Amino acid sequence: MFVNKVKNFKEGIILRLYHDLKWIYSFFRGYLLRILLYAGIEIIHMTVDFTITFQIGTVVDYALADDFAMVLKLALMYVGLFVVNALISISSNRCAAWNYNSMQAFLVKKIYNKVVHADWEDLTKFHSGDIITRMSNDAKILSNNATTFLTTILTNALLMIVSTIVILINDASMIVVVIIIGPIIMVASRIFMNKIYDCQAAIKRIESSEMSYNKETFHNIQAVKAFGLADDFYSRIEKFEKDRYRADMKSNLFSLLSWAVTYLSGIISAIILVSWAYYRVNSGVMTAGALTVVVAMSYRIAMSAKLILNQIPTALQIAVSTERIQEILDIRDEEDIKSPSFDKLAADGKNSGIAVYVRNMSFAYKKGRQIFNNVSLEAHPGEIIALVGPSGEGKTTMLRILLSILQIQNGEAFACVEGKMDNRLALSTETRPLIAYVPQGNTMLSGTIEENMRLIAPDATEEEIIDALKQSCAYDFVQKLPDGIHHNIGESGIGFSEGQNQRLAIARAILRKTPILLMDEATSALDVATERKVINNIMKKDSKRTCILTTHRPSVLSTCDRVYRISDGSVDVIGETEIQKLMNEF
Repeated sequence: MFVNKVKNFKEGIILRLYHDLKWIYSFFRGYLLRILLYAGIEIIHMTVDFTITFQIGTVVDYALADDFAMVLKLALMYVGLFVVNALISISSNRCAAWNYNSMQAFLVKKIYNKVVHADWEDLTKFHSGDIITRMSNDAKILSNNATTFLTTILTNALLMIVSTIVILINDASMIVVVIIIGPIIMVASRIFMNKIYDCQAAIKRIESSEMSYNKETFHNIQAVKAFGLADDFYSRIEKFEKDRYRADMKSNLFSLLSWAVTYLSGIISAIILVSWAYYRVNSGVMTAGALTVVVAMSYRIAMSAKLILNQIPTALQIAVSTERIQEILDIRDEEDIKSPSFDKLAADGKNSGIAVYVRNMSFAYKKGRQIFNNVSLEAHPGEIIALVGPSGEGKTTMLRILLSILQIQNGEAFACVEGKMDNRLALSTETRPLIAYVPQGNTMLSGTIEENMRLIAPDATEEEIIDALKQSCAYDFVQKLPDGIHHNIGESGIGFSEGQNQRLAIARAILRKTPILLMDEATSALDVATERKVINNIMKKDSKRTCILTTHRPSVLSTCDRVYRISDGSVDVIGETEIQKLMNEF
């Protein structure tokens, strides 16, 4: 997708930039009045600057005429203008900072909201480090330039036009010179635009790759140390930095070359302009004051042109960052389903429990292999259902389908009040409040144990938190901590063993008090006795809970009401003989 956009961009850089800017201002339409306010301040700033420059010729003429009174009057006026100019500059910077910080917060929140609501399978096409880079660096570029970019170009272009008009008023023959030098500058400014764009795109790709690599390194730092891979990982970062350095220096080189060529053409143009003006003074057509104005206006034009040309690399950065952010914001959202039937299902389910059915279901990942082919399973209140099978055959995928994180292609998956098939709902985002989930891996967040528990149940009392910890057999070690449930958990559960983190995660899921509980290898780090105790506690506390778990450890299967083997696209119930065989082999 991004490659195609690059190709399209090269086919018409100015047109592509136009569409990107159009998207930016449409996206930030709520801030247009603020942007216009900033533009208005800058126009006033430009007007004062122009007035200061324009009056120079008058000062020169009065000075040559020895009119001290007028020179003094104009000097006082200049002092006032400089003070006003300083105040306007302060206001302009303050307004720009106000806009930038507000728009960056708005954009970051939009991206974050998109990520947490996006279709999971589409989102996994992007590495989390790449998303973070787009949310930080690219969002900063867009927010910083949404206010200043066009304003800088428009105000300086306006200043160039007005300065040119003033030059022509002083001597209309200058129009011939303007016609000659205009195309020279325009052609020179576009020579290296494609090269600069390529470099900016390369820099962004490298930054995203490096961020992704850093994230994975820090997440797996123990393994990096254990295998003695520190130097190998460092050499990879060295390569990233060398690649980024080359791309950055290459971009800088082309930017400088673009500036140099354009600046040289500007100098040539200025020489032509001033030489012609000087000739006209010698011919008696222009006064010395008029010549001073022409020179001053030529300088203004040159400075404005320089500021505009400096925006070329910025423009290409904006184009690259805009397209990268658009890719994230264009991800399809999960379907948000709401129906009046949910309340009835949830209310009736409190008395009878909620059953889960999968019937004749087929599923394949996008651009991936077929995982399930016409499979069925069911789980009822009070039951513990186990899913077993080789790694990669679909156990976790089945739980994701039950959570509606993945969407099935054929068949049906639904929840219903036990014994009442007429009171049912297809599994979707709407039915997630009925389900508590304990995923694989460490899912504890930085903060206290209490804060982690309240993520699921903000209104839970301390007694309820302790009860959930007791059910998961976590309170045994929590109560021995100096701060108890107020003890801080480090990043990724640092400070606790894998088994302790698993028990905390189970407690958090229990605290949600849902009729359905899904556990994905959630007891893999527990000893057999603790594993059995945790599962028994969960079902004893709520005899109507429907529990579905995946496991590689057959030791827990004897406590399960039904065991499904997932293998080669099929889901089949296995009997006691096969269960015992699995336990013996284990």
